[in-house]
Amino acid sequence: MASLAELVRLAERIAAELPEVTRNEWMRWSEVACRRGLAVATQLAGRLATDITVRPAVQRANQLIAQAVRAHRAELERLSDDERRTLLGFVAWHLRMRARGAPTPRDPGDVPGGAGPGVRLRRDR
Repeated sequence: MASLAELVRLAERIAAELPEVTRNEWMRWSEVACRRGLAVATQLAGRLATDITVRPAVQRANQLIAQAVRAHRAELERLSDDERRTLLGFVAWHLRMRARGAPTPRDPGDVPGGAGPGVRLRRDR
C-alpha cells in the first residue's frame, strides 16, 4: 500500500515526462487504463503514436504516454486499482496545473484533498 506522499511523488515524476501531453489526452488514456488495464492502454498508446490518421500532436502525446508508462510500469503494477486511479488523477492534476502555469506542490499537504493547508488557487475572472 503506497502512501499519499509516494503517490504524489510518482505522479510528479510521470507528469514531468509528459511535456507535450494535455490533460485531455491523458484523461482519454487513463480511462482506457482503468477500464482495460495498463497493458492494453499502453499498447493502444503505442499504436496511436504511429497511426498516420491521427494528428501529429496526438501521436506525440501518445508516444510520450507509452514511454512514461513503460518506464514506470513496475511501480504502477505494484499499486492497487484504487491507488492507480488516484495516481492517474494526480498526474492529470499536475498536467492541468502546468497548463495554467501554476506551481506544482512539493509535499503531500499541498495536494488538494490532502492532509494539509492545500494550494490556494484563485480564479482571475
